[in-house]
Amino acid sequence: MTNPRMLESTSPYLRAHADNPVDWHEWGEEALELARREDRPILLSIGYAACHWCHVMARESFSDPDIAAVMNRHFVNIKVDREERPDLDKTFQTAHALLNQRGGGWPLTAFLNPDDLTPFFIGTYFPAKPRFGMPGFADLLERVATAYREKGDQTRQQGAAVREALASRPVGGSSVPRVSVADAARARLEASLDREHGGLDGAPKFPQLPILDFLIDEAASRGSDGEGELDHAVAALLDGGLFDHLDGGIFRYCVDADWTIPHFEKMLVDNAQLPATLARFCRLATGEDAFAARRTVIEPLIERGVRHFFERMRLPDGSLAASLDADTEGEEGGTYVWTPDEVRAVLEAAGVDVSAIGAFLSDYGLDRSANFEGSWHLARVARARRVEQVRPLDETVRAALLAARDRRAQPRRDDKSLVGLNALAATGLIRAGSLLGRRDWAALGMDLCDRITPAESAITEMPTGHLGNRASVPAFLDDYALLLEAQAEAFLQVPDDRRLVLIEAIVSTVTRRFLDASGGFRLSHPGHGSPVESLVVYTDDAQPSGNAVLADTLARLGYVLGRTDWLELAEGVLKAAAGSIDRAPTAHPRLLSAIRHFHQPATVVVLKSCELPAWQSAIDRLRQRGMTVLPTASETLFSDKPMPESGPGLAYVCRGTTCLPPIDEPERLVAQFA
Repeated sequence: MTNPRMLESTSPYLRAHADNPVDWHEWGEEALELARREDRPILLSIGYAACHWCHVMARESFSDPDIAAVMNRHFVNIKVDREERPDLDKTFQTAHALLNQRGGGWPLTAFLNPDDLTPFFIGTYFPAKPRFGMPGFADLLERVATAYREKGDQTRQQGAAVREALASRPVGGSSVPRVSVADAARARLEASLDREHGGLDGAPKFPQLPILDFLIDEAASRGSDGEGELDHAVAALLDGGLFDHLDGGIFRYCVDADWTIPHFEKMLVDNAQLPATLARFCRLATGEDAFAARRTVIEPLIERGVRHFFERMRLPDGSLAASLDADTEGEEGGTYVWTPDEVRAVLEAAGVDVSAIGAFLSDYGLDRSANFEGSWHLARVARARRVEQVRPLDETVRAALLAARDRRAQPRRDDKSLVGLNALAATGLIRAGSLLGRRDWAALGMDLCDRITPAESAITEMPTGHLGNRASVPAFLDDYALLLEAQAEAFLQVPDDRRLVLIEAIVSTVTRRFLDASGGFRLSHPGHGSPVESLVVYTDDAQPSGNAVLADTLARLGYVLGRTDWLELAEGVLKAAAGSIDRAPTAHPRLLSAIRHFHQPATVVVLKSCELPAWQSAIDRLRQRGMTVLPTASETLFSDKPMPESGPGLAYVCRGTTCLPPIDEPERLVAQFA
């Protein structure tokens, strides 16, 4: 029997569970009141549409009528999409770490006291039958239900302790942490890099883009070109099995230490950040020859992701979908894997030379034993240790194999559009376009930014996303923070009064709705109905934390626009986060970058001119060096810097709150930074 509550959801993940025999509810007052009224504990299951092990648990347990009967008898069952409800996911992932002293994951399975919504037992995937050293799910359900009935006082005491820990604040500082904390964290992260395979030590292997961005940022601050382990880490992303050599973009993570076999979901959260990360690494190269060598490798790989992956994710309204599934028709990686005979037949039909076919089979390990459940996932055997040594796949081979792959059954796409992830993609495209002189990428990012930003009057009521024309729950802190960053990036490309009004509206909304007494910002507000409304998050995960993005963006805008009120907000976040950073410095890479940028603001060029085309070459050259250049013909923007009475314009070179005398010739401006 189809569950109408699930069918009405704005989450494709929840909709996929509509035919389960489990009586699922969405998180909301109706389900919570039912649990309180009937004194039944809540079984909370958190996952997302592309998650392989979520699908496994759904097939094994949630589709089993006998297990569903136990769930329905003892519990009020609530299904949550972690991408729509990051507040719930962050709350209960943190609770998992507190109760189990290790990280969690998805699916997350939590049992909550109905009166105060605190967890008294929590885990991740549980098999239907006993295996992997874990009990069968039906047996576990009975034991948890018995514990709740017979030891209710103990479950509530444990829940109260967890709630107190979740609501606690790290000790803030009286001043912004010193840059030395970033130096120390960099040293620790560099020591943990995998010297053999690239990336961070161990398995599974995640791209860790916020950490990689931090290390690139630190290398830039030291004038390093990123050679060595940082170069190796970037090469590992591009040359192994994490990168989709046919379609562009990266999978979520690899299960092994040597970057060979991924879990095959493709997430917008990773691919949104990738273009800027690669472009920033490219710009680290010292000298034009070294830059050209890196660019020869990196630009086509970014292009592949922009042209193919982003187009595959594009929704009718021009925004981007959240993910592609790990499974195809119930088989993990079914779309992506090959056999040698399949490859040979496709390439022969495309007219590829026999020797080239043999070289491809050897390069990608198809002349060896299968590397994934009897099939072959495409990962280069002899991995490059430097980006300049990465060899992008021959275009004829790539196009032929991709065309054949596209004729197969395709993974499901999660068609919900999320503001935060789209903003992350807009920022990535604008930054990559600016750094590599690709105005087409920057234009795509600007267009995406404008599509996801509501009118000024609607910013306060912005939803976290939508499915078709149906809005989801109200936006969270991270949505506003990432949208602010995207709008700031667009403004720094083309400063105009309209965009500044939107930026001011976003900052005003965030300050009114999310500002905490500690100086940081809460993840949610009372309208979300979160179990711990005061949760303040400073650590990064797959994406940078909202607090970190806000601090960094407000400081950057504050220096550029002379907005001391925004600088004070950024300072408040950095002070409030001091205790959290002290406990685990390497878990805060974006905040550490924000601290360095706050103490050592970047040089900015404000260009006041009515003849901007005369400066365009200088603008492009400086931006490709990573400089922020703000060209405007507006009298009102940067009103403290007057327009010239004659001539092509005036360029004001500023750092922090100090500016040099203006420069009136494009070539003199470029020479200033020779």
